Amino acid sequence: MPQLDGLRAVAMTGVMYHHWLPASWRYHFPTEAGLFLFFVLSGFLMAQGLLRERESLPFLTILRRFHLKRLVRIYPAYYTALLIAVAFGSREIWQAPAWWLLNAQNFFILHLGYWPPGVSHFWTLAVEQQYYLVWPLVLLLVPRRALVPVLLLLALGSPITRFSSQSGGWLSMDLIPWGVLDDFALGSLLAVLMHRGVVFPHRIMDVVGLLALAAYAFLYISWEMNHPVPHWCHMQQTFLAVALMALISRAAQGRCGVASVFLEHPWLVQLGQWSYGIYLFHNLAPFFVGKVFWFLWDPSLDPTLAIWLRLPCFILVTALLTWACRKWIEARFLKIKIR
Repeated sequence: MPQLDGLRAVAMTGVMYHHWLPASWRYHFPTEAGLFLFFVLSGFLMAQGLLRERESLPFLTILRRFHLKRLVRIYPAYYTALLIAVAFGSREIWQAPAWWLLNAQNFFILHLGYWPPGVSHFWTLAVEQQYYLVWPLVLLLVPRRALVPVLLLLALGSPITRFSSQSGGWLSMDLIPWGVLDDFALGSLLAVLMHRGVVFPHRIMDVVGLLALAAYAFLYISWEMNHPVPHWCHMQQTFLAVALMALISRAAQGRCGVASVFLEHPWLVQLGQWSYGIYLFHNLAPFFVGKVFWFLWDPSLDPTLAIWLRLPCFILVTALLTWACRKWIEARFLKIKIR
C-alpha cells in the first residue's frame, strides 16, 4: 500500500515542521495533526493484521507473534535513541530512567508538567506501546458481532476523557492513553469494516470525511481564536480522526485521485518507510546541533537567518542518525523471522 507510506511521509513532514520551526511560522496551521494520523493509521494496520490472523491461528500464537514483531521492530531503535539522548545530556532520562526504559514516559512527562527538550516526542511511542499491550485483547476477545459497537463506544470515551481532564490543561488530555482512544478505535473500525468486505461508495466516505474535516476546522479555529465552543471543543480530535479514517480508506485502496501520483512518488514512499527512525531522531537533532553549533542561537544573529541556517543542520543530523541506526541496529533485528 504505497499511498499509506506516502501519507506517513506527509505526516512526518508536518511533525518536523511543528518541532523545528517557531510557532509564529505555523500561522495557526495544525501541524501536530500528523501525530494523530500516525495513531489512526496504527489502529488501522494493527487491527488489519490481527483480524487476518484471527481467521486461521490460535489466540496465544497470534499474541506471541504480535508482541515479538513489535519487540524486534521498535525497541532496538528506540533504545538506541534513548542512549543518544543520554549522551547529548538529556537530564530527564537520567532523572528517572525506569520510566523511559519501560515506555511509561508519557506519565512521567505529565508528572513533570512540561515538555522535556529533545525527548518530548517519545510520549507518542509510550502511548503506542501501551495500546499494543491492550488492543490485541480487544480485537481478539470481543465477539465478532459486538466488535463494531464496542469500538464506537471506545471512540466516544476519548471526548469524555478530555472533558473530565480539562482542568489539568492539554498536557493531561494528550498524554494519557485513553485521551487518544478515538484515534485507535476509529482506525481499527475501518479495518474491521474492510475485513468484512463492507465497501462504502467513495462519495459517501468523501462526504463523511469532508463534513468531519469541516467540523474539526471550525472547532480548531474557534480554539485558536480563544473562543472554544463549550463541550463540543472536546470532539475536535474525534472529528479529525473521522476525517483521517476517510482518507486512509482511500489510500489503502490506492484511490486518492489526483493526489495518488504525489503519494506514490518513490522518494515520498521511501521517506514514509523510514518514518519511524526519522521520528525517533528528528527532535534529537536540535538538541545535538545546539551543543555543537551553539553560535546559531547567538542573540546577535538575525532570527530569521538563524532559523534558515539551523534547518539544514537539523535535516543532515536526522538523516545521518536515521541511516546509521537503520544500517547497524535495525537491519540486524529485522532479519529475525517470527513464526
